[in-house]
Amino acid sequence: MSNYKLAMLPLSQAFFMKNIILYLTFLITTIFSPELLAQKAYVDNICWDIAAQIPPTFKQDKSLGLAGTVIGIIGPKLLIAGGTNFPDQMPWDGGKKSYYNDVFLYKISARGLFLDTSDTQFKLPFNLAYGAVCSTPYGIVIAGGENEKGLSKKVLLLNWKAGRLTIDYLPDLPEGLTNGALTAIENKLYLAGGEVGGGATDQFLSLDLKSQNEGWNKLACLPQAVSHTVLLSREEKGAHEIYLISGRKRNIGDTSTLYNEMYSFNVKQQVWQAKKSLPYPISAATGIIKGQSILIFSGDTGETFHKVEKLIATIDLEKDPTKKEALNQEKIKLQRSHPGFSKTVLKYDLVAGIWTTLKSKMPYGTVTTNAVLANNQVIVAGGEIRAGVRTPNIIVGKFK
Repeated sequence: MSNYKLAMLPLSQAFFMKNIILYLTFLITTIFSPELLAQKAYVDNICWDIAAQIPPTFKQDKSLGLAGTVIGIIGPKLLIAGGTNFPDQMPWDGGKKSYYNDVFLYKISARGLFLDTSDTQFKLPFNLAYGAVCSTPYGIVIAGGENEKGLSKKVLLLNWKAGRLTIDYLPDLPEGLTNGALTAIENKLYLAGGEVGGGATDQFLSLDLKSQNEGWNKLACLPQAVSHTVLLSREEKGAHEIYLISGRKRNIGDTSTLYNEMYSFNVKQQVWQAKKSLPYPISAATGIIKGQSILIFSGDTGETFHKVEKLIATIDLEKDPTKKEALNQEKIKLQRSHPGFSKTVLKYDLVAGIWTTLKSKMPYGTVTTNAVLANNQVIVAGGEIRAGVRTPNIIVGKFK
């Protein structure tokens, strides 16, 4: 309506119309503000690039890469710490897995990731890999994991204060645990599954960072015992939900069970609910929530993994030394020719409740690593790219 026409209306009516126009203008501006659009956006595509590399570990001239590392955003930097590799030879050739406590910090800028060589003096208090990791307002939390001494029940809190890395201890886990999954909602940590002495567990634990003296509390058991799973959380319309996605369970004397199930946990009601399953089973993947999308990166679909497990079981039962050695050579050949892991990015629509596959694939598949969000991009560092083989690459995916 023109100003002239408004002027011709009675005073009270003109005042009313101006207020309506101002309100509608404010409403439209609010609905389409960049902040709200970012919160409600869907990811349609990801453009990947190799942004940096993890340096060589102790006494190594060339970087072999790392799997099972701690990855997170700490202060203004990307942190990568701990992890494992095989420095001498592959495990099927008698190689021994090495564990590390190195800490690498990277400056994050619009031009990429840059290793901060001034921060090389920082170390974890002990060698550590395959811990459950998540970022919180209090810092990066690492729960459990393993090293050459066995499973760990220690829980570390990493922070960045006055230009230095600080490491504090949180209450221990009830028992040593590796390959679990961790997420945080406000001041509470939630730990799902993992492997204990007897294999995969269905335990679901929580720790209130404001009431640490209470220690870890047991919650409703997971729908299934699982390790190498993805655990994510979000708040929607004032309600908090936790998502348990895929994973596996080792079965003694048989092949492992790989899952394609997804469950959500209502924090208020304290109940698990089955959601739409993934298109296929995977384990050891990583994932994030971006806007209205859950994104799951890579994962082991289990084809080669199951073949190796079957051969190991057959070898254990075989009594004839000649036949046992022939089976062992078949296993070694299978492991050496491992084709690599899935390059696919799966997307779950949190509104429609359906899974789809992004057209853009990752440069390579990588498992036993973590994905972290930084600005409008996702960072995936290192990981295992074939049986026993790690990558030193840090890849960055920009959302479209």
